[in-house]
Amino acid sequence: MALALALLLAEATIAWPVSPAPVADRCDPPAPPASAPPASRLVTAQDLARLIDIGRSDPYDAPPPFGLSPDGKTIAVILREADPAHNAYCQRLVLVPAVPSGGPPVAPREIDRGGAFIRATYPLRTFPALRAGYGQVITPHWSPDGRTIAYIKQTAGPPQAWLVPRDGGPARALTALPDAVENLAWNAEGSAVIIATRPALRQQSEAIAATAGEGYLYDDRFAPELADHPIPSAPMPLVYSRVDIASGTIQPATSAEQAILVPPPAPGQPPQASGAARSANGRWAWIEPVHPAWVVSARQVVIEAPARRGPPRRWLCPEALCDGTMHLWWSRDGATLYLLQRTGWGRSQTRLLRWRSGAPRPEAVLTTDDVLVGCVPRPDALYCARESSAHPRVLVRIDWRSGASRTVFDPNPQWAQFRLGTIQRLKVRNAYGVESHADLVLPPDHRPGEHHPLVVVQYLSEGFLRGGTGDENPIQPLAARGFAVLSFARPGAVPSVRDAPDETELMRREHVDWLDRRSVQSALEEALRQAVATGAIDPARMGITGMSEGTSMTQWALLNSKLFKAAELGVCCEGPTIYPLVAGPVFERLGRQLGTAWFEPQSEQVWKPMDLAANAERITAPILIQSDDSEYTNALDVVAQFRLHGKPIEMWVMPGEPHFKWQPAHRLAMYERTMDWFSFWLQRQRDCDPNKGTQYQRWLAMPGAPSKDEVTCLPSRP
Repeated sequence: MALALALLLAEATIAWPVSPAPVADRCDPPAPPASAPPASRLVTAQDLARLIDIGRSDPYDAPPPFGLSPDGKTIAVILREADPAHNAYCQRLVLVPAVPSGGPPVAPREIDRGGAFIRATYPLRTFPALRAGYGQVITPHWSPDGRTIAYIKQTAGPPQAWLVPRDGGPARALTALPDAVENLAWNAEGSAVIIATRPALRQQSEAIAATAGEGYLYDDRFAPELADHPIPSAPMPLVYSRVDIASGTIQPATSAEQAILVPPPAPGQPPQASGAARSANGRWAWIEPVHPAWVVSARQVVIEAPARRGPPRRWLCPEALCDGTMHLWWSRDGATLYLLQRTGWGRSQTRLLRWRSGAPRPEAVLTTDDVLVGCVPRPDALYCARESSAHPRVLVRIDWRSGASRTVFDPNPQWAQFRLGTIQRLKVRNAYGVESHADLVLPPDHRPGEHHPLVVVQYLSEGFLRGGTGDENPIQPLAARGFAVLSFARPGAVPSVRDAPDETELMRREHVDWLDRRSVQSALEEALRQAVATGAIDPARMGITGMSEGTSMTQWALLNSKLFKAAELGVCCEGPTIYPLVAGPVFERLGRQLGTAWFEPQSEQVWKPMDLAANAERITAPILIQSDDSEYTNALDVVAQFRLHGKPIEMWVMPGEPHFKWQPAHRLAMYERTMDWFSFWLQRQRDCDPNKGTQYQRWLAMPGAPSKDEVTCLPSRP
């Protein structure tokens, strides 16, 4: 099934307007700087689970997770640290210098703390606002005079707008609305904050709840995997308001005030264009598709400048140079345009380009395998969150002229004490000509000539190699246990389908003869071939993991190859009956538009290459499923069939979780269980901790398991 089809079922629970209990402060006193020498110990699951995050914990493009003061000297940023022991988060709003001094790192100054983990909302199918398992990016906004910071915080009730003085003093809630504040910004005078809310979400939810007494009609508002009641589905646009700082009075925002949060498009910009930027001297630049009628098209950059006479003048940066561009910024004088793009082999690199006025083409300023997130331009430099494959996210200052990058703030200085596995990037081209890549991580103590069991982690391999999509499979802790880890990046669409006119037609084409699944498997097998060719991998001991689309990739790999001896799934599974049963009527109709067979007589044969339940007798790899409680029923047919055929399988259900899981206790439990599972099946090793005795009794009793005497007991596993 196509990636887009799998994503249609992703990461959701309804954004139901329930007021949470007051949030306890889970922040311990700031820890002293790490005193351990560099590379002195191995990474554990606990270390990875307690990393301090800036913004989202994944490398996807996002709004800035920090705010620069008007004078450019100070950065405000919210730090988030998971606390698995209390299943909570510590969140701090801190200030750090924006320009490195060259001396010892300056400790951040805390000006506020506390608040709940705010889960982002996103649209899915006909549902405009569902709650995800990943966090909303909270950008601190400085007042024009630099004295006050406005930000979003949730204590008891929906998230609200808060204010805190930069020089000290208590933080205070600026709003106390029945609806969540989803975005905010200062007006130019600093006398008011403009906010965005979504009252229709609350109103529709209340209207649905009011009909509970008579029951709910099962109609297009239902998606059983998301909720056991109708989900608000009608349009629910954002409403923009002006909140006066002095009086707290709330009024509708004017069109000019609304434009602060939602800038209007550039004049002449086509509907499919994005990223419009206007220079001080009246020039516009934007990103537009080369083939507007294609759903998957390369991109180009257009500059438009007013002319004294006649139509505006235009310059074009063609696909060969500017495809993959995400953001545009003008220099202060309007003479230079800067472009930030994803480029290189399989879009595995980040590049900053400079296009000077009068130059025929842009030139590269910086090219890196690292990921840059939420960048903010200043006259002298570009500030970004930056993460490499081997180091978690830091804040950096990138010089416009030289491209030199200096770390401004590292929220995880203790990371230097860990001895990490070496990382090698592999370039992959599959049988369909599609480029992708993978990162091979070897154990920290690898020696030439050693052959290690390997675990595949999917389906993104950009930025910090943490835990794959969904952050469930701990890459460096697995390497510390003696595994090689292949972090595999899923390839994009096959060239023959990219000219599809819409998303539905694209999915339909990819579904014919399982084209997309075959393309992905071809890339994965090529990445594994290269990994084995290094001489460090034991091809007889390979395991695979998958979450979301990665689950579908793993299903196909287990059924259409004999490469893997064990598997772990973060949710399970695709099949001929699950989607129409759990995804609701809208998705059922979509599937039929794609030519998918659900309950039709031929469905069993159509799904044979993909359906784990129908092929249980052929599977030899033991499977561990660690599912959220909203989707675990999707796996019941697979679990039942595996047990019927005497196949090793185990499923865990995480309560209170959406598709992507967010609770710290669950993440740590999944980390540790994943490592124990692969150690047991691929290394014949177990943890001596007596608290895990019951776990190993179950596993030793599974069909095909090694005997107790064949399993080595190792204490103090990292």
